[in-house]
Amino acid sequence: MVTVKNLAVGRIVDLPRHHETTASVVDRVKTVDRVKTEVARELHDNVMQDLMAMLLQTQVFAREQKGRQSVLDQLTYIETSVRDVLNNLRQIQWDLRGQSGLGDEFVEAVQSNLLAAYQQRTGVKVRLSVSPSWPMTLPPDTSINLYRIIQEAITNAHRHGGARRVHVALKATSDHRIVVSIHDDGRGSVWFDDVRPVGAGILGMRERAALLGGELHIRSRGGGGTTVIANFPKEVLNWRCKRAPSVS
Repeated sequence: MVTVKNLAVGRIVDLPRHHETTASVVDRVKTVDRVKTEVARELHDNVMQDLMAMLLQTQVFAREQKGRQSVLDQLTYIETSVRDVLNNLRQIQWDLRGQSGLGDEFVEAVQSNLLAAYQQRTGVKVRLSVSPSWPMTLPPDTSINLYRIIQEAITNAHRHGGARRVHVALKATSDHRIVVSIHDDGRGSVWFDDVRPVGAGILGMRERAALLGGELHIRSRGGGGTTVIANFPKEVLNWRCKRAPSVS
């Protein structure tokens, strides 16, 4: 048995001396990795997108069923179950790509990967504050959606608001909510107001907040900067399928 290290993917594989050459083993490992990447892409582009569309439609339907508690109970079960599936698929997607994901290192990923690179690229001064009550870990789908909301908000602050400073705050409140706020000192309503059509970036942030059962609000004043506030129920920290409500 010969041990071969595949430098491209950092793996150790055992090579049977009389059956395979080193080159064939390396090719096989590369093929497996390529298939994993393609499966991860398909999960994101097709399965997960369809599930997110289903989740949004379920929420729209639920808003039309006020006063019908039995129907709302059924829809809540469906909504929670879909979120649980999305969390599992997101983790599978990261595993297929050989990534650790954001859930266990969310604050570090925001600080080191997102904000540090943003500050270096744009020159905008960025401050991150994290409350002691902020959770240590986040479910996969929760973490990626919060990350993208922050990313879009700081991009808008620089690109449209001409901001020089941005403050990102992560906190958990006493009324069982988690809150992400992004404040900048830019031009404010020059890039966002009620007259101009809402851009795809803002719609995307609102959609991501809705996917987590939360809300997103934007406060903006001309010359007074812009604040993006996304808040969510603490259930986004640990989605678990509820027992299906009985159907009478």
